[in-house]
Amino acid sequence: MGKLLLTSGQVQVLLSSAFGNVTSVTSTFQQLTSFTVAAITFFLFLAGYTIQQRSIADLQSQLKPRIPIAPISESAQQPLLGPQHPSRLFNPEQNALISEHTAAQRPQQVNWQKLAHVQIVTNHHDVCSTIMFFGDLAHLKSPARRILLFPQAWAMEKQAAKHDLIDPYMDITRRLLRRAARRYNVELRPIPSSAGQEENSLANLWSLTDLGRVMLLQTPGLVQDAEALDAVLAYTNPAPMTLLQQDADLSLAYEDLILATPAKETHRVLTTTGLHNLTTISSALHPAYLSSPHTIASIGSLHNAIHPNKTTFLETSYIRFNDPKLPGPEWEVDYARVVQARPKDKDADWLWTKMYGEFAGRRYDICGLGLEAWRE
Repeated sequence: MGKLLLTSGQVQVLLSSAFGNVTSVTSTFQQLTSFTVAAITFFLFLAGYTIQQRSIADLQSQLKPRIPIAPISESAQQPLLGPQHPSRLFNPEQNALISEHTAAQRPQQVNWQKLAHVQIVTNHHDVCSTIMFFGDLAHLKSPARRILLFPQAWAMEKQAAKHDLIDPYMDITRRLLRRAARRYNVELRPIPSSAGQEENSLANLWSLTDLGRVMLLQTPGLVQDAEALDAVLAYTNPAPMTLLQQDADLSLAYEDLILATPAKETHRVLTTTGLHNLTTISSALHPAYLSSPHTIASIGSLHNAIHPNKTTFLETSYIRFNDPKLPGPEWEVDYARVVQARPKDKDADWLWTKMYGEFAGRRYDICGLGLEAWRE
């Protein structure tokens, strides 16, 4: 076999060609690697942007108020869907009347800045229950304003003299009021006291003339669903005063829910004639009465209930704690008395115990307070 001998020039050419091929392959690989990194980076950015936008949309949907839907009247004829065009069978004047009627059938926009849930406190003991009520409304994203009326003396700093008695509850009350304003967007409005008149009487509801309508629910209680309460506030027929229709079977009283339409003249009449309690105000205003099933329930109704519907009770918008057998959910009473006060029905007892336990938990979470010891 013959031997192949390469000259030095041929070896140099071969080595140069091989090095060039390796350099070309390396350059191509580097280009592919750079393209791959750029593509992966772009898709990672696109995926992160998509997740971010979805998270922002979800957060906005969670934070925006829950606007209740206007109830549909069963007797009213519903308008046809779709655009309404003038008819050739009617003249322009008749078409104009039809257009006005169609526009009247459409639900009107509600100005929620003119509607408010209002609470009136006159003593330190009721402050926590009031703040709990506003805390529930804020947690459930009620679109209506939240206003708290309280004695003007609570907002005034007073330098204590040597022999003055210091109110031990004032510091707690002021802390809770600041928390209500900061956390739950509650408007604090002090009410000046007048000589010979009870501070913060119900007549002050009609003094809120910057509002179109206000609702007052008696506390203590738990708000389970704010939408139904807001629907009552926004969509029921307007009247100078509306009370809850009394129902002895449900242990509800007419003052458990009060709707008022503020007006300067009404407030003047109520204050100048000395009408401050609900009885005298009702006689002057002749209120309308509201029947609202599944809107308010009383904890006291469980004592006479037999196999109550747990789902219906737990879905009730507002649970009012007016228990005839206990002083209130904010008090810690003897265990023997609690056992004696429990409903006889098993299902009612389960609901009764659950509601009292939930109230105690929310009281601690919102106010930072435990139950107070009850003394006869």
